[in-house]
Amino acid sequence: MNKYEKFKRDFISHLANPGMPAEMSIQQWTVAAQYGIPEAHVRQRLIEWASAGLIEIRAYDGTRVSSWREWQNLDEMFANRTDHGYVRVSLLAAGGEFVEELPTHAIGFVTA
Repeated sequence: MNKYEKFKRDFISHLANPGMPAEMSIQQWTVAAQYGIPEAHVRQRLIEWASAGLIEIRAYDGTRVSSWREWQNLDEMFANRTDHGYVRVSLLAAGGEFVEELPTHAIGFVTA
């Protein structure tokens, strides 16, 4: 599995963890550092997943929290410092389904 596949699996799975808030605030540079991928690729992947209906992305513009679809320029949404560079991400039903379909790993001892 490459780092981009790991990013998708881990990031979306984290949103689906029991007890997680309905919406998580993230900063793109923190996510980029965590997964070892460029910030531009983090932005591209998040928008790709939002376009596919896996997640919703929103950001505060100084007046209100707006969906990524409402922003004129998505780079401005991610570069917006009104909310200290945070964007808000939430899991949608298709994202939950994606997590449910991930292969599970058996837990236990291997015997010969």
